[in-house]
Amino acid sequence: MGIVLSCCNFKGGVGKTTTIQNLGAALCAAGKKVALIDNDPQGNLTAALGYTPAEQKYTLTNLLLSAIDYPEDIDIHLTRTIVHTESSLDLIPANHRLADAAARLQVMQLSQYNAVGDAGRACEMIMSNLLVRLKSSYDFVLIDCGLKHELLTVNALAASDYAIIPVQAHFLASEGIPDVLDMVRSVQARFNPKLKIAGILLTMYQSRPQLCQSVRESVGEIYGGNFHVFDRPIEYSIKVAECPAVGKSIFEHAPRNVAAESYRSLAEEVLRLG
Repeated sequence: MGIVLSCCNFKGGVGKTTTIQNLGAALCAAGKKVALIDNDPQGNLTAALGYTPAEQKYTLTNLLLSAIDYPEDIDIHLTRTIVHTESSLDLIPANHRLADAAARLQVMQLSQYNAVGDAGRACEMIMSNLLVRLKSSYDFVLIDCGLKHELLTVNALAASDYAIIPVQAHFLASEGIPDVLDMVRSVQARFNPKLKIAGILLTMYQSRPQLCQSVRESVGEIYGGNFHVFDRPIEYSIKVAECPAVGKSIFEHAPRNVAAESYRSLAEEVLRLG
């Protein structure tokens, strides 16, 4: 069974989508079979891989709604939904319709749709039921979580073996870590006791500015005793920012860039999780 890993932080601009895209590409280059799941109604991961979110006929929304209403048809929808990209990564895309699935999950929660003793139908476990089909076909399933729609993030964490928390090397950005840790603990207590934090990942790091160095030291001092902090921060580079515009990973766009080396290092640590 493959490893499911979610990337989440409630702050924007910390590099969640970029991390999932480039980590996936690095794992794929290491010979692993990888599926990426866009779990954000904005469809940023879908766009970063060169696809127009609004043009995607079959998306994660179809899979979630099928898992709720017609679980016996999930395999049919999976075949239609998985996009086999030119970079050998597989993608389950998303667009604004994912907000409809989030609303449906909320209705389930508010109406107490789930019967007592029917944990498999819990609105927080829908994605977990769905990913049972994927885990047997991939070495890694990586989930890009959005900022809002809490139930979508809870679903992702409930389905995951590990979570990565990306944090921009800036003091205000690092303040978002406790909120993510609170959600992880809640999911561990209620839905997924096997969920672990793979590590805290510093992104957009610049070696020279004292501020970045101070944030790195601060994160290590505060959280390093209880959580892993990935060895190598993701170096800031304009080449990384250019990748979504060309629909390519950093390894395709600028393979010798310092950021590419950062993501290779991240992939090496993730490979040791298995």
